[in-house]
Amino acid sequence: MKRIGITGGVGAGKSQVLGWLKERWGAKLIRTDDVARTLMEPGQAGYQQVVEALGTSFLKEDGSIDRPALAQIIFQDQTAKAAVDQITHPLVWKAVQEELEAALQEGYPAAVVESAVFDGSSFLLLDELWYVHAPQEVRIRRLMESRGYSRKRCESMIASQFSHQDYQAISSLVIENGGDWEDTKEQINSHMNLLLNGENSEN
Repeated sequence: MKRIGITGGVGAGKSQVLGWLKERWGAKLIRTDDVARTLMEPGQAGYQQVVEALGTSFLKEDGSIDRPALAQIIFQDQTAKAAVDQITHPLVWKAVQEELEAALQEGYPAAVVESAVFDGSSFLLLDELWYVHAPQEVRIRRLMESRGYSRKRCESMIASQFSHQDYQAISSLVIENGGDWEDTKEQINSHMNLLLNGENSEN
């Protein structure tokens, strides 16, 4: 089983690439955002540790975490952000490792881990890391159309993430996803054929 990481900035089209890898190549999909969300549910290790570190001001009446409220605290307080990261990151990647091991046992040809950030020991879980790239104007247009964001908000979000050069530096493959979707699929198919079958073909 091949273990592929998928990264890239907001609006680059990572979800579209993930969907094709699942549909065409039968890949198991693992999204770190989904893993983190599960770990922050009441009774889970992440929930308990974050509440111990930051208190209860961001909890709803039912005891669950109000995610926007917690995000606001993290945005305003770098110490709080560092504390949450220190708690959640190791838990997330431990859970990802367990999901990868389960996917191997279940016979998947490939497992794909999607995350905005890969660093440190997370690289050791992967065979390859793909960077999904689209030009900034394309990303802004997609975000404005799909999420209704203002241009200013889109530009601010993009500026807060890794640069094109940063993503390139850590990745083994760049998937260009700023133009025709058929072209993107050809890139994916060609590389997956090479990766899984040793064939440099899109079929």
